[in-house]
Amino acid sequence: MTGSNRTMNRIILLVLGLVAVIVGVTIGAGVLTPVRDAVQPYVDLPRNLDVPASSLWIVVAVCAVVIVLSLLWVFTRGRGGTSVAVRERSGDDQVTVNVALVRDVVEHELQDVRDVVGTRVDTYLVRRQRAARIRVAVRRGGDAVTVLDAVDHAVSTLDRTLGRQLPILVHLTGGTRSALAKATRVH
Repeated sequence: MTGSNRTMNRIILLVLGLVAVIVGVTIGAGVLTPVRDAVQPYVDLPRNLDVPASSLWIVVAVCAVVIVLSLLWVFTRGRGGTSVAVRERSGDDQVTVNVALVRDVVEHELQDVRDVVGTRVDTYLVRRQRAARIRVAVRRGGDAVTVLDAVDHAVSTLDRTLGRQLPILVHLTGGTRSALAKATRVH
């Protein structure tokens, strides 16, 4: 639930990483003799290089712009994720419920459901209102209706536990974990 595409984030990180490696090796080859000797068979580097001072200022300005844009990118991603599920204020008193309680209630309610492989609960601040996302990994070939009924029961228990309704998004998943999960045996 971020504001950007995961693939685009990975591509940007890859490009920035490659640029950082190239710049680091180039600077290292110009300053450190062991790095220069290690790079010598692959790249022909000049012994002396006269760089005008104005060019250095251009490089510094470009680096500063890249750093500022990177910081903006980092600080504007992942909007809304929070560890607080509920926060109630009454006068001078305040009650805060952590996402761990929500996670524990959901896991406890779903632990005996045969087709549930695992759960994950995250809370977000969406338009100044707290909401939860429950991801339930369902075993391959599992009964989705039974799982949804169990999740509905878990959400009802959660609402009773919290004393109020929390907006919830339920996401059923399959995937590798579900396919590789061992079948439950009854003894």
